[in-house]
Amino acid sequence: MADRKATNKYYPPDWDPSKGSINTYVGQHPLRDRARKLDQGILIVRFELPYSIWCNGCNNSIGMGVRFNAEKKKMGKYYSTPILSFRMKCHLCDNWFEIQTDPKNAAYVVAAGARKKVEDFDPMDSEMIEIATPEEYERRANDKFAKLEHSTQAALKAKSGATVLTRLQQLNHRQWSDPYTLSQRLRKEFRTKKKEHLKEEAECKSVADRVGFAFRVLPESAEDREEAQGTKFDPAQEADMAQRLKEIRSGGIFSSGASATGTRKGTLTSAGSIVQTPITSSSTSSNVVRALASTVRTNTQLQVDPFLVGTRSQHSTPKSSSALAVPVFKASPSTKTPLVPYGDEGDDDDDDNSNSDG
Repeated sequence: MADRKATNKYYPPDWDPSKGSINTYVGQHPLRDRARKLDQGILIVRFELPYSIWCNGCNNSIGMGVRFNAEKKKMGKYYSTPILSFRMKCHLCDNWFEIQTDPKNAAYVVAAGARKKVEDFDPMDSEMIEIATPEEYERRANDKFAKLEHSTQAALKAKSGATVLTRLQQLNHRQWSDPYTLSQRLRKEFRTKKKEHLKEEAECKSVADRVGFAFRVLPESAEDREEAQGTKFDPAQEADMAQRLKEIRSGGIFSSGASATGTRKGTLTSAGSIVQTPITSSSTSSNVVRALASTVRTNTQLQVDPFLVGTRSQHSTPKSSSALAVPVFKASPSTKTPLVPYGDEGDDDDDDNSNSDG
């Protein structure tokens, strides 16, 4: 019922407004029991220790933040600021100790009954406000650079002391202050990457279709390009491969391997084994002759065959003085091309016989 007493909600039936306030009528102070020593200038308040102390009566440690019912009393003034005294009893013994305010240094001082527990720490670590000395205040007032330095450090401290949620809110506000522009930028970047991706996919698909792969070909990378550029072929091998490709394109599908290549160095026996022929000067010259004849035949076939028109520009050799001219034969104007009649030959014979009979 203590809270009920403090609110003064009960009015006795014999009270009326002409008798004054309810406190005057009952004969009590509005602060009730807290004002029992008010005639001595003492008010009972709830006081919280500003730091840890050692009690001189029981020599026990009382931690910072412990609350007591203290007797508050005015002791004097520092200029216009009153100096207050808080006297309280230890909860572990019967000892009384007193703590006073120090307006000059903005601190609390243990006046009697206890001693301060010395704890060396940095105010920055405990997130306490660091009070500047009078000399520092004077330096900031007279030196503009010192004032600017202090303001800059204060801004950095406030920025670093912000919570993670506050920093996230600031970042979100900074990034999405103009959502239309940011969305436009994201869409443009997405369209550019999409076009590049579709182009790479089309190139990979064309390579797979050209080579005949059934699986997906990956896009070209810098490592693949360097590895391909580092691969070197023998010039003689490249020439031989180009000549073989010409022979394959110009030759018939039923041509023999000996006539197509002309470079065998062995004989196939009836048992299926290959007997190597010893290389002599005559065999070497014959191989050169066969290779030359194969080259001439291939080039001639590429020029004459109408079905290889599309491959002439790709596989034709540059003209030189040693190139062979292909003769072109024209039909004689005196010769006539016989007409071949359509239909059955037997019917034609019967018509001829009937005409002769007639």
